[in-house]
Amino acid sequence: VQLEHTNKNTEWISERLPSILAKFQYPLHFIDFETSRMTVPYHAGMRPFEQVAFQWSCHTISQPGEPPIHSDWLALSNTFPNFSFARALMEQIGDRGTIFTWAPHENNVLKDIYAQMEAYDCSDRELKTWLLNTAKIDRHSKSRLVDLNALTIQHYFHPLMKGRTSLKNVLPAIWTTNPYLHKLPWLTAYLKEVDGNILNPYEVLPKMEILGKPVVINEGTGAMLAYQEILHGQDRDRPEVIAKWHELLRQYCCLDTMAMVIVWTHWGYLVSGGE
Repeated sequence: VQLEHTNKNTEWISERLPSILAKFQYPLHFIDFETSRMTVPYHAGMRPFEQVAFQWSCHTISQPGEPPIHSDWLALSNTFPNFSFARALMEQIGDRGTIFTWAPHENNVLKDIYAQMEAYDCSDRELKTWLLNTAKIDRHSKSRLVDLNALTIQHYFHPLMKGRTSLKNVLPAIWTTNPYLHKLPWLTAYLKEVDGNILNPYEVLPKMEILGKPVVINEGTGAMLAYQEILHGQDRDRPEVIAKWHELLRQYCCLDTMAMVIVWTHWGYLVSGGE
């Protein structure tokens, strides 16, 4: 498929993709987590390399044809964040609809948080039940999470992806070659053209000046380093600096989930025959 459609310079969807997309129940939740595993843990009592989940972003489409609504959560204090992180996500997503991720990372994080609740004797029974009913915690549980990366591998190809299925490759392939997306009101903030070329939305994220230097977060490592700056950087006691780091983290994580919405929207466009 990759060779044929690279030579033809055309997109490809499998025959099964339309029926697969049709089975997903609304509301649709597109989620992304920012996490860290440090050799020396942030918080007392943790093991080396133990999971810390400090941010999530979610775009929700309530009904077909409706624009996505964004929500997010970011750890704002120097306390172990995982249980507050998971509870906020539970309260936002609830028990209805389909949850989309890109790769298994989000499921693994929720699985880790469930284990941490056991290890740290967290008594939030409602949250434990929700985690057990949402993520694949063990071989007996059934996950509500759907991996869009796995669907891409099996059912979608664009020649500009060059065989890669990272969201950072799939998004620009779709975005830069489909002008109809640029006209959607909830996507205009990501449209920028330079010398006749449409930029990758990750290149459009605005920079902020922090201590005299322009800074932008547009990949996961940058997000982890930003969280370290917030907790342990030399300017951690300066609210005006921390506020800028927060804003940079929020705009980056927001784009990660909006990118999934763009992929979903485009698949729907292809399945409907370009309408």
